[in-house]
Amino acid sequence: MSSQTLNSVKLIHSKVIRKGSSNKNVGVLSDELKKHQKKGKEYRFLDEGRIKNNEVLEKTIHAYRMYFLFLKLGLELEEQNATLIMKHDRYEVVNRYYPSEHKVKIADRVTKKIKVKRSKFKGWDLDEVLTKSFNEWWKTHSHLFSEELCKVLEENDTISADKKHITLQIDTTLKLTDIIKVVTSIIKDRRKSNKNEILTKKKTFSITGNIHKDALLSKYNALLLRLEDNLSNQEILTHKHGYIRFNYSTTFNSNGNEDFTKPMHSLLNGSSTTLGAKGILLEVCEGRFLGTVA
Repeated sequence: MSSQTLNSVKLIHSKVIRKGSSNKNVGVLSDELKKHQKKGKEYRFLDEGRIKNNEVLEKTIHAYRMYFLFLKLGLELEEQNATLIMKHDRYEVVNRYYPSEHKVKIADRVTKKIKVKRSKFKGWDLDEVLTKSFNEWWKTHSHLFSEELCKVLEENDTISADKKHITLQIDTTLKLTDIIKVVTSIIKDRRKSNKNEILTKKKTFSITGNIHKDALLSKYNALLLRLEDNLSNQEILTHKHGYIRFNYSTTFNSNGNEDFTKPMHSLLNGSSTTLGAKGILLEVCEGRFLGTVA
């Protein structure tokens, strides 16, 4: 039985993502894009792949894919009545010469029953999230996350009175560089005038934080593999399929063997400032994604 849940679970719909053939699908940067990536800007190219057919996404497609996958996992665990172990019982050795016989419990186990708050996912068609691939689901649900960039007004269209919009008449025969320069200036002035205004946005679902794409994928894979409980921590971290995509450091135990417990704990439970896979999963079940620890 998995040491991460109170009861055994068997994952059917949720699958780990191997390195290699799946790279294109999960939004990993191409070699060409990596050449232009600036040092210290490893989180993502915010302007790459966000705009399509006059619609713009707040984040890159990879973020929405991982949102979907964590939600699928939450739905599958909920379906199996799973209770996640957030923290295990903690013991302290009071006599180092007899560690197995002299332990005192210093903290109780902390658990959380997996429950997806369905009121937060109106329009998602959660039955489809559980059974369909992200690509299939995205074709009919991308509108939940996108906003229209601009609109060409026709003869009978009404000019919007919303202060977040601005209506311009542009002479398209002029130099494009001149048009862009003037339009940019006009938009900046409008934004300044709207600085203290409360303006509503169309999109219903928002992703608020940032987690490195490789770290996010690694956390997802680590949680799935520990739930399945077929591989040890070392096997997961060093597997030929590259389930873990970020650099980690190990320690050595009293027997002189390399200990892979600490990096796995970090992936599953996070730190004082960053959510681990378990925290991300619970956030998603509540309708939030990519948050940070307050």
